[in-house]
Amino acid sequence: MNPEQLEKALHDLPPTTLITEIPEIQNTVVHLLRSNRELREFDPEGNDPDVVQAIQENKDLIVRKEEHVDVTLTVIRERLGMAAWREMGSNVKEFRELHAEELKAEREEPKETQEEGVYL
Repeated sequence: MNPEQLEKALHDLPPTTLITEIPEIQNTVVHLLRSNRELREFDPEGNDPDVVQAIQENKDLIVRKEEHVDVTLTVIRERLGMAAWREMGSNVKEFRELHAEELKAEREEPKETQEEGVYL
């Protein structure tokens, strides 16, 4: 779902459901981070293409989920006001600080990928 569609869908949610969106997304992100940790432990050298693909798919999903959080915060501010936005924003900040190293690592490309390319 693109950000515009997501924003429209979020505007249609009841306020109580809208408030629960961010904790649900964060729960998903925690599970994706754990999954990638376990996959890397299973295949530390990155030799299994299925494991490598699963890790990349999880990384892509984590990025999309983080974007979903940002859109949700915007909709909360628009629909529920600044107090709700500040409260949820504080929770998001705390979550991102708690998982900062893992989230940063998931955004970085593996060294092998960075060195690949066409050299003339």
